Amino acid sequence: MLIPPFTMLLALLPLIGYLILIGGIRASGRALITTGPRDVAAIGIAVSGLVAVGPVELFFPAPAAGMFGPWVWFAIAAFYFLCLTLIAITSTPKLVVYGRSADQVFPALLTAARQLDPAATGDASGLRIAMPTIKVQLRIDGQSGADSAQIFAFEPNLTSQFWYQLQAHLRAELPKQPVPRNLGGVSMLIGAACLIGLLLWHSSGREELVVEGFRKWLWR
Repeated sequence: MLIPPFTMLLALLPLIGYLILIGGIRASGRALITTGPRDVAAIGIAVSGLVAVGPVELFFPAPAAGMFGPWVWFAIAAFYFLCLTLIAITSTPKLVVYGRSADQVFPALLTAARQLDPAATGDASGLRIAMPTIKVQLRIDGQSGADSAQIFAFEPNLTSQFWYQLQAHLRAELPKQPVPRNLGGVSMLIGAACLIGLLLWHSSGREELVVEGFRKWLWR
C-alpha cells in the first residue's frame, strides 16, 4: 500500500531542508562552525517530520484530540521541543565544523587557540592542542575522509564564554585556508533532489489527497 502523499510530505520536508543547508555549505567549500547544542537542535528539527509520522502517530493522545481538537498539536510540538532543548543543553560541550576535515581544522584551531592563550601548543599527529596558561586541552575528532570535525575539551566545566570566544576566532581563521569543493556535499544535494523528485512524483495529480490528508491529520 502506498504511503499517503501528505504523510510523506510531512516526513521528508524538514529532512530535505537540512540536506540542502548542510550539503550546500559543504559543496561550496565554505565552513560552518556551530556549537554542540545548536547541532543537536538542527538534527532534531531535521527528523521532526519522521517523529511526527512515527512515534507521535503511535502514541497519539486521541482522547485529548477529541476534547481540544487541533490545539493538541501545539502541546505535542511544545513537548517535543522541550525534550529536544533538554537533550541539547545537557549534551557534551563542543564545537562542530562542517566543510573541513579534522586535519584541515587543526592549523586554524591552533591559531585561534593562540589568540586566547599565546602559549598554546599543538600536536598535529594526535590533533590535540594544549593551552597551559588557562589550563585547557582540546582535541579534534573526525572520521577519516569526512569533511566534518568535532572539537572537545578534556576539561568538563568550561564556561560558555570560552566556547563562544573560541568559535569566533575559529570562524575568522578557517576561511583563510582554501580547500577543494567536497563531493560529500554534492552527494547530500543529490540526495535532497532525489527526495524532492520522489515527493513530486508521489503527489503529482493527487493534490486533493494532500489537502484531505492534512485535514485528517489536523482534526482527529
